[in-house]
Amino acid sequence: MRDFIVLAIILGATPFCFIRPYFGVLMWTLVAYLNPHRLTWGVAYNFPVALVIGSATLAGLPFARNVNRRIFNLQTVLLIVMFGWFCITFLHASQDQVLVEHLDDSRAELERIAKILLMTFVTILLVSSKERLRNLFLVTTFSFGFFAVKGSLFVWRTSGEFRVYGPPDSFISDNNAFGLALNMALPMFYYLAKNESNRWIKRFLYLSFFCGIVAVLLTYSRGALLGLLVVLGAIALKSRAKIIATFLMVACAFTVLTFAPSQWMQRMGDFAHGNIDNSAEQRLNSWQFAWELAKEYPITGGGLRTFTPTLFERYTPQFVFNGPHSIYFQTLGEHGFVGLALFLLLLGTTLHSVRAVRKRAAQFTPAAWITPYSHMAEVSLLAFMISGAFLELAYFDLFYQLIATVALLKILLRREIVLHVQEQAKIARQPVVSGLVEEGAGL
Repeated sequence: MRDFIVLAIILGATPFCFIRPYFGVLMWTLVAYLNPHRLTWGVAYNFPVALVIGSATLAGLPFARNVNRRIFNLQTVLLIVMFGWFCITFLHASQDQVLVEHLDDSRAELERIAKILLMTFVTILLVSSKERLRNLFLVTTFSFGFFAVKGSLFVWRTSGEFRVYGPPDSFISDNNAFGLALNMALPMFYYLAKNESNRWIKRFLYLSFFCGIVAVLLTYSRGALLGLLVVLGAIALKSRAKIIATFLMVACAFTVLTFAPSQWMQRMGDFAHGNIDNSAEQRLNSWQFAWELAKEYPITGGGLRTFTPTLFERYTPQFVFNGPHSIYFQTLGEHGFVGLALFLLLLGTTLHSVRAVRKRAAQFTPAAWITPYSHMAEVSLLAFMISGAFLELAYFDLFYQLIATVALLKILLRREIVLHVQEQAKIARQPVVSGLVEEGAGL
């Protein structure tokens, strides 16, 4: 029965994705994060829901109205350059006899990244207003909020004795990946709730925030724990009531240490005392492999999906094969020092841009609504950078949505300033001076 309900919703929504591609973006976001088909057990489980929704949305894109015309800024250009470099590293791997053995996996990964980035640019094109941006993040927070609440209920039923996992066969099925995703979602819950007028949505967002904290802790992921500390610390520092926020954090830590299951205390206790278990040792070994491979291929790396048993045997025969376990070493191993530099440049410039947007919006009253989105994007990116240091999620959809969000904030801020200048010119009955708008935007 559940399968037919999911299929009915997906197939029923498909024509609307064609008629209104913006609705297709919302459906794509829902499918990407909620993974409704993975909550079934029959025919819907492996149904290509993303392909159906994405194809209908792209087919209707040429007929879409109210699109952003000028979408090229630092973030969008860097995304294009990065994908271009991914293609170059793939081509290099296809010509190298040592690297060609993982070419099929590399090609499949490149196609998957291409789809993610394509829909990222479609999002930038179609999210052309404050309302559309709000709807996009409401869909995002509903998806992760569902799993945050579901995970907390699981913790309550099992007394926290078992780990919390994400939806099966998804990007975030692993407990570590799920912890990272929830850390990135926590600032979205918090800042959207603070500025939400609908009381039921506000309550759900606050519920998701507190349930998300519980779920992150009970993933038993040490990388997620570090990310959680950064997220809560950043929110506390940004809060006007810093003393109250600090007190709540201390109270939360005391509660966790008092009531946490013994297994959780043992795992985190070993981590706090610097003891390296098998999991931590595997991470160090994977990072060593990435470094050795990058020394052999410093420009291009080994290409996508280069962490293979064969290459481990070749470059680090003393270690047992394992995945990259870090967005940074993953990028280094797969795309060389050039790819890592581009990745770090994207992260650094995006953080700088979001702060510049917030500073400019604070000086312009009609754009005050941008400020909470800028805080949200900044803290979510910090969560990705910290928790991602221990996970191979360099191509996570939500990361690219955050990059798109910062690009959109710049576009929408510029539009607010343009409208303001035009209105002032009408009032003064003077023509808008060419170049004044761009100078005023400061973007």
